[in-house]
Amino acid sequence: MDVRSIVPSFAFLPGADVTVNFEPASSPPWYVAGPIHGQDDWTSLGANGSGCAVYDHQVVVNAAQTSYSYAAFGLQSLRLSNAVTSGCFGDQTFSKRLSAGAAGEPDAEGVEFEKAPGATVNHFEAQWDFASTVPDAEQPDLSVVASPDRGDGSRMSWVQMADTRNGLEINFFDVRGTSDPAHFVGPLTVASNLDRTVPHTIRITMDFVEGPSNDVVKVYVDGQRKETGTSWENYYRYDSEAAPAHGGKTPIVNRILFRTGGDAAIGNLGKGFVIDNFSMKAAAGPTSADECKKGGWQNFDWFDNQGDCMQSVNKGP
Repeated sequence: MDVRSIVPSFAFLPGADVTVNFEPASSPPWYVAGPIHGQDDWTSLGANGSGCAVYDHQVVVNAAQTSYSYAAFGLQSLRLSNAVTSGCFGDQTFSKRLSAGAAGEPDAEGVEFEKAPGATVNHFEAQWDFASTVPDAEQPDLSVVASPDRGDGSRMSWVQMADTRNGLEINFFDVRGTSDPAHFVGPLTVASNLDRTVPHTIRITMDFVEGPSNDVVKVYVDGQRKETGTSWENYYRYDSEAAPAHGGKTPIVNRILFRTGGDAAIGNLGKGFVIDNFSMKAAAGPTSADECKKGGWQNFDWFDNQGDCMQSVNKGP
């Protein structure tokens, strides 16, 4: 066994409301190997045998694997592959919810998906580490998509983890303009040729701004910002496929959906990616440009500079 170890270099998000490392423990919440459905508020109906397909999504004991070992991932991780796929959403793997409330615009739709219904806040972010279970070779057509969601497939963004001939790759979709059908832009490659023998960290931040065409989504890979784009808000506002069902409102966000769709890559069965060191939070961000000026942006730990902060409160189109 070729053991690869790294010193953990990425921690949970500062001020994280949810932290999960999938470890067994002497008291709840603990995680056990097998389907994650029902463990610590996670849901995964399909992998549990009650959905559109029995997906290859499992909590695994890392020591039992024969192809990888990542010190930063501890004893257990969540393993996902696209050996089994479907066009369904609500039966795939959803992280546990934020412990209270949700993020979104002031009139966001979906409080019934919150654990503790209440007013939404305008900032959301999530972070996780991922690594290949086959660090020595490409897993052809391997793809797992992560999306901020509310628990039913009402995705507000899209970040793909993929394996390619030249290494691991991160891709991103956003929605631009007010057309019907919605103008989905992507997939945009935000990071490529990533070393598949070590874990990598993905962080996605979302700042929800009241009104259309102005949410700000940022994607970071290994601590570096790789893309700044928009959310899928205009899909729910203007696209005839989504707007009637959602009343023209945008969905709340309070968890991450891990989904395997598209063509199945049967050769990846029992392999795929392992996910670990998952964290998530929502917070009240600035609501006016004045809160960003004179160093005020530093009161919010997710902005890189004053300009970032001011962009997050821009209510213009």
